[in-house]
Amino acid sequence: MSPVVCFPHISIYMSPLNNYIKLFLCWFCGETDTLNKFKDEKGNFKEDDLVADARGMLGLYEASYHRVHGEDILDEALAFTTTQLKSIIATQLISPPLAAEISHALKRPIRKGVVRKGAWLYISTYQQKEGEIEALLKLAQLDFNLVQKMHQEELSSITKWWKDLDLPTKLPYARDRLVEGYYWPLAAFFEPHYALGRSMLTKAIAMLSVIDDTYDAYGTLEELELFTKVIESFDISMKDELPEYMKEIYQALLGVYSSYEQEMAKEGRSDCIFHVKEAFEQSRGHVASAVECYIKQYGVSEQEACYELNKQVENAWKDINERS
Repeated sequence: MSPVVCFPHISIYMSPLNNYIKLFLCWFCGETDTLNKFKDEKGNFKEDDLVADARGMLGLYEASYHRVHGEDILDEALAFTTTQLKSIIATQLISPPLAAEISHALKRPIRKGVVRKGAWLYISTYQQKEGEIEALLKLAQLDFNLVQKMHQEELSSITKWWKDLDLPTKLPYARDRLVEGYYWPLAAFFEPHYALGRSMLTKAIAMLSVIDDTYDAYGTLEELELFTKVIESFDISMKDELPEYMKEIYQALLGVYSSYEQEMAKEGRSDCIFHVKEAFEQSRGHVASAVECYIKQYGVSEQEACYELNKQVENAWKDINERS
């Protein structure tokens, strides 16, 4: 085998089973002519050369999600590999671990996935591979366990705050979704040093969940109109106008923002809370969804609006890739 060198100090030995990695490296290095060699005279990817390698196909599929504007060949690669991988799954001729890996990738490619969850899924898959590097596997498991321990400690601290509020007992109609709420910021701020961001956002989500249930399933129209007015005022003196159960919510909400203010002051960024309070003071009516706005602006159906908005999302991913 001969090495293909695309980056300084990096050599990757390529076999016929690594054609997709080769494709991506050549694209990344700007060698688009090399990519075209994998096409036939009609401009389509050569299935005979590529389809036999399911893992390599999966590699190109994942790589294609790093496409940017003007790189049409990776748009074609994504369409091609998606179709072929679905066909490969349907044949049931590959190993169960590889089939599971492909099925997951089709639903949630690495580029669009939750990083830490993806790491755990890949660790379990990697253990079943032939020729795995034992030291690499041990390092990945150690990293995952250390970060998991840190997340457990964070969640323990947030849970203590939640239990001290005792809102699930005081408001039995509200769903207790604290752990679920922690998962969202964990996806957004997965790096270990963003502990404060995860804590702050989890508390906000917990309060939003309680308020959402209050509006959707419990409060009367008159109570909710008053509650909205009091929240928008951001004035603690108006708390006495609320029903007893709403006083608990309002007091807890103000407590969350007070804790934010203290944390931001430590960071020298207490002005952030001022902007939040300022936003609360603005009166807002119904906030139309993107779909509703698109339908109204262009006079199209809901299905057409969703299709066009999905295209805009894909283009936004290309923008992100260009800045990465």
